[in-house]
Amino acid sequence: MDHNYLKTDRNSVTLLVMTNNLIQMELRKKLKNVHFIFLISLLFSLITKGQTPIQGGYIQLTQDEYKELIDLNQENELDGKYYVREFKDEKIIGIHKIEYRKGKKFGEWLHFQNFREKGTLDLSTVENYEDHQRHGYYYNSDNGFTFTEEGYYEKGEKEGLWYVTKEGSKEKINYKNGKKHGEYWRQDASGVIVRGAYKKGEKLDNWTIEDLSSNIEKTEENSINPITEASIPTTGAQTIEGYIQKPDGTIAPIAVVRLQLSDNACAYAFSDFDGKFIIEIDTGKIASNSYFEIVIEGFPIKKLPFSEFSNQNTIVLDNGRKKVSYDEYRSYYESMKDCK
Repeated sequence: MDHNYLKTDRNSVTLLVMTNNLIQMELRKKLKNVHFIFLISLLFSLITKGQTPIQGGYIQLTQDEYKELIDLNQENELDGKYYVREFKDEKIIGIHKIEYRKGKKFGEWLHFQNFREKGTLDLSTVENYEDHQRHGYYYNSDNGFTFTEEGYYEKGEKEGLWYVTKEGSKEKINYKNGKKHGEYWRQDASGVIVRGAYKKGEKLDNWTIEDLSSNIEKTEENSINPITEASIPTTGAQTIEGYIQKPDGTIAPIAVVRLQLSDNACAYAFSDFDGKFIIEIDTGKIASNSYFEIVIEGFPIKKLPFSEFSNQNTIVLDNGRKKVSYDEYRSYYESMKDCK
């Protein structure tokens, strides 16, 4: 055997091994660079999609993705901040900034909604959570169109003074442990003012209602004595009582209840905050064509023949497109002064 050949062959093998090692080192460097570039690309992709895995940031999701996340992981497993976008017909109609800690709602939740067909998003709701319960400042509104509610929660229960506006009316309500407790004040859209008090959710006596036409305060005994003003002589007087109810079954307070006795005679009253009204009339002036007319803001005018009414009956308002506006209601109220 040629020993020189073996020596040469060994040198070649050594050279090949060294070359292979150099190639592998170079490949590892390149692969490392490729891996780094891949991570950068992945991070960029996540950021551009809004799902930012950066500490202290919000993970952006659509409303559907958020629902899927809850379905897959259950709400009690969520942990982090989420920026949820709500779409309709490919247009964004809502944004919700929320946070969970160990599966429980936490911190300040902000909700923005688009209340107009064309317009920017407006703040609709502010909620504060602690241990999955509302705790702290709360605000809910349709951006001032018809409704606003503002106050504080303590461990899931309303507490302290709350302010509520709804369809032109204003309320100041005191709460304790989630129940109405303390002074109560309400001003109707027409200006009628009601004052009273609650104790542990129950109405106390001696509520008062201030009549717009005379600015005279009248006592509301046991919270059911309504505003009543009938200028018809009471010879052969009869007391007519009834209730006004909305189509959904809830009471209709501060509705104008007009009883048109004839072309030249009428009487009227307001329903109180239990929906009750009382009118005293002269029975001698009731005619075959006498009728009730009920007017309240936000509903069509309701007419009911007196012959179809029995004492203590409930008159139910109708739904419809031709709803009474605030100005129409106020004008109608003013015209009641001419009732004789």
